Amino acid sequence: MKPIFKIMIVDDEMLVRQGIKHLLDWENEGYRIVGEAANGLEALNMMDEVSPHIIITDIVMPIMGGEKLVKIVKEKYPHIEVIVLSSFSEYDYVRSTFQSGVADYILKPKLEADYLLSILNKTTAKLVGMEMSDQGTDPGEKQILLVIEKLMTGYESGLEPALLHAKFPHPLFAFFGADMRHIKDSGDRLTFTQKIEKGLSTLPLGDTVFIRLKFVNDSVIYLLNANPEQWDELVIELRYLVSEMDHWARETHFVISQSFTDFNKLGEIYRDNYLKLTRYSFYLPDRSLIENDHLPSLPRAYQEYDMGELMEQLKRKQYQKAFTGFLEYVHLRSMDYRTDIFEFKSLLGNFIFNVATTLGKMKYETGGLEASKYDFFRKIDEAMYAGDAIAVVEAFIREAERAIGETNLTTNPNMTRLLEYIQTHYADPITLTGVARQFHFNASYLSSHFTAQNGEGFNEYLNKVRLEKAMELLVTTEKTISDISASVGYSDQSYFTKVFKKQAGISPSQYRRRDVERP
Repeated sequence: MKPIFKIMIVDDEMLVRQGIKHLLDWENEGYRIVGEAANGLEALNMMDEVSPHIIITDIVMPIMGGEKLVKIVKEKYPHIEVIVLSSFSEYDYVRSTFQSGVADYILKPKLEADYLLSILNKTTAKLVGMEMSDQGTDPGEKQILLVIEKLMTGYESGLEPALLHAKFPHPLFAFFGADMRHIKDSGDRLTFTQKIEKGLSTLPLGDTVFIRLKFVNDSVIYLLNANPEQWDELVIELRYLVSEMDHWARETHFVISQSFTDFNKLGEIYRDNYLKLTRYSFYLPDRSLIENDHLPSLPRAYQEYDMGELMEQLKRKQYQKAFTGFLEYVHLRSMDYRTDIFEFKSLLGNFIFNVATTLGKMKYETGGLEASKYDFFRKIDEAMYAGDAIAVVEAFIREAERAIGETNLTTNPNMTRLLEYIQTHYADPITLTGVARQFHFNASYLSSHFTAQNGEGFNEYLNKVRLEKAMELLVTTEKTISDISASVGYSDQSYFTKVFKKQAGISPSQYRRRDVERP
């Protein structure tokens, strides 16, 4: 029988509380509303009485707001999960609550039943996972886990030196974990963690210690304790473990934090290093393993985007300049994996809001834009990666172009210059990653964007350009096939011949001979 999870709603607006209460058939979905409060203090006063599993709370409330409520709840009732209701303008508050350990947040402008239910189901799956992780834990380990949990949530806690050394005999610590957002089923999550633990328990470094922490924010996290002299070897083994995770590795992002020797700094490393690394996957979707000591290079310096200038460009009807300028900026910004995700999504949402508002004031027919605006906000909020969020903005821009009666305004001048660059530098050892850096694109996004714009992938296009040049040289010069191969960018003649034959259907020598034999 499916368990019933108890929900408390905290919001100073009665209409909001009533709206949430009537949004779902709660009992049928496995939930029960057990209490509601108009501010954080009221919620705390009734906490012991109603014992909720999950709290859904607003941020800005009188007497006690959501930020302070979250902090107190996670200190006194760490087993209770908290979901925050917020708007784009409350960015700083939301970031603070995440540091305190909230489960998730929902944007208030478009609170829909299906989306709320998906967040609740994801949160309860984590609660089930916590219960599973507690099974079979000995009392000493439970005490250690409690201390670690307090340190991770920002509170001081101590552990007897004897107990600490008994569990962790080595001086070096590090976090190793994996993002599990793509794994929805709690049973699959348990299978996933068991596979990781089997790999950890069979490491050739026999004296390395690991302990699984509770599921936190859709992640499974392990604290590793190792001999400092074996750290480099341990990292290599962890890389191999990730590569052996089969299809899981294509759906998740693993993280290795920086190492540390002071156990009391565990919370600081978790909050300031490990959590940051987990967020980097938003900008690095192709990296199955993100290591503190092996991060990609950062883009050149950039200035903050001037939204006022955007609106002035729109008023002057400089639509192409406005739209492409913003897209170029966010492409560059998406290469800086340090950028706060909420801030990045807020920038995209503000762009949509300002464009829709400005075009409406200019008397364009923007009813469709206004009607779909919140749908674009929701899709940006749900985007798993920066490239997905940017694609939502591009879809909005196409809608805006239709509203102003012009199309094809957003042919990105960078794409035109990129194609010209390939035509000029085809003989050089150019790669997608190198070109992305040259033109300030996120490499993963460029791959999909290039295909969408040109009907073929980057490598296919590059090979086509190179082979067209090779065909020209074969019939207009007497250069050897080896020289032609090198002159169009192929250092390996056999590979050149293989690619040429696949494209033309015959080998380079046959192509040259056929041309000579033509009447």
